[in-house]
Amino acid sequence: MDSTGPALAALETAHKMGHFVTFVFPTGNSLLNVAGISRERRESALEFADEVVEIGDVESELIGALRQIQARRTIDAVLTTSEPAVMPTVRAAQELGIRGTSVSSMETAVNKDRCRDALHAAGIRSARHARVDSLREAIEVMHALAMPLVVKPSRSAGKEGVAIIRSEDELAEYFEALPTSRQAMHQALDTWISNQLLVEEFVEGVLYSAEIIANDGDLEIFMIARREQATHNPLVEVAAVLPAGLTDAEQRTVDTYMRDVFAELGLTVGVYHVEFIMSSGGPVLVEVNGRMMGGMAPFVYRHITGDDVFRLLVQEHLGEKPGIVRPPFGSAGISIALGSISGGTLPEGVETRIEQLKLKYQPLAHSLNLRSGQHIPRQLGNYTVFGFCCLSAATPEQARSQGLELLADLEDAFEFELAKYAL
Repeated sequence: MDSTGPALAALETAHKMGHFVTFVFPTGNSLLNVAGISRERRESALEFADEVVEIGDVESELIGALRQIQARRTIDAVLTTSEPAVMPTVRAAQELGIRGTSVSSMETAVNKDRCRDALHAAGIRSARHARVDSLREAIEVMHALAMPLVVKPSRSAGKEGVAIIRSEDELAEYFEALPTSRQAMHQALDTWISNQLLVEEFVEGVLYSAEIIANDGDLEIFMIARREQATHNPLVEVAAVLPAGLTDAEQRTVDTYMRDVFAELGLTVGVYHVEFIMSSGGPVLVEVNGRMMGGMAPFVYRHITGDDVFRLLVQEHLGEKPGIVRPPFGSAGISIALGSISGGTLPEGVETRIEQLKLKYQPLAHSLNLRSGQHIPRQLGNYTVFGFCCLSAATPEQARSQGLELLADLEDAFEFELAKYAL
């Protein structure tokens, strides 16, 4: 059910595993449209689908479409790699009696306010927070919590609508800009990003993500990645380093914490991308995403482990217990998202410079098909990156260093400043 651009590769994996594969494409609000995936690229990936079913609106038409499919053949698994399609897919699975996590559990997990309420009630470490409907209520919360604060929609994607607030003036500016920012949002995102706002404490620490298979409640953390945040804006994620480089003791702490979180939320089926901050007091949940790792991370995972994360996704939804490659891993890698701090235009001859850098760094995968004179927008979130590049390395530390070297070389080639992280 729908997909991100890179995760269209899941269709090929499922096809090669011998399954009959149907791709449901919601033409009205597909994440493929939000990301600007070309028709040619989409159609190339869909060659591995035995059947393509187009619908308009995912919320209102998915269950009916699946009933028609189910009338022709048994549906053994229904899954998605698209965050906006998570809840419609889970609802459809429950309605049609297909294996999946319960709707109530997933709704609690992906709505940040409900999730934090549940963790707080269970005594599980979580950020202090409050729901707000107005600037007045937000100011009251501001006085109750220490600065800085984070304000965000209860459910969002790609950091849309998220801001760090350091003063009452900034809080007022955020609320004043809300109507305009909603109007500027892609229609497919506006339909599912929550209007309910959450104000919470800013938790100090390093951002990580845990990639988790639910396994009928018996969790498997098959990868932890370090998320590199931009020096000019910590809400912007520049890169993911796999593996994270945590100590054995830190990994055990994460495992225990995630087991507590998943048990409380009741998440039993699926592959999850869970972001957390490693604070001085231990892991603190940022968000639960009811889908697998995104971007180019699956390609880095394949390099490190020799395995296909899309195989894990398919087997988990079919109820099979997938074999997992476990640490220690023999190598590392980094997936870098390219974002321009101010926007710009690519100079003449940039194609030659890019080719030289590709020869120098030998990327595992990239989307550097850029051209002279091309306008690059200012990065506002995950949906305004203009390219990706994945590098291999011997260790996580080397991956982080090589990533910064590449960013510096790309800045010289592009002649404008890119979002960067600090070592």
